[in-house]
Amino acid sequence: MSKQSAIAIFPAVGRVAERRLAALDEIACMTEAMMALAEEGDWDALPEAQAARDAALRACFSAPLTEEDALVAADKIQWLLRQNEALVHKVAEAKDKLSQEMQRSKQDYKAVSAYLT
Repeated sequence: MSKQSAIAIFPAVGRVAERRLAALDEIACMTEAMMALAEEGDWDALPEAQAARDAALRACFSAPLTEEDALVAADKIQWLLRQNEALVHKVAEAKDKLSQEMQRSKQDYKAVSAYLT
């Protein structure tokens, strides 16, 4: 005979909910730091920061919040989404700039090669 067990996930309340909402603020700070990395052109550090932020986000949403806390969380999530859009925009701009620089370098290389031949 097989019995199925049901596991109920209770919403986070009290201090747990407060920690979750504070974690969203920390994630916003992580995103700001990622934007600074992008502005500095530190592309080696950005993927590690992204992985840490993803892990923090997954942990933050491991259980539901109460309706009241969910409304506060929704505002914080909207802010995170706007931050993320800005970060993606910065990375796309850097990618375009790098592509243009590569094209220019190829043209310079061809010109120098033609001159030396």
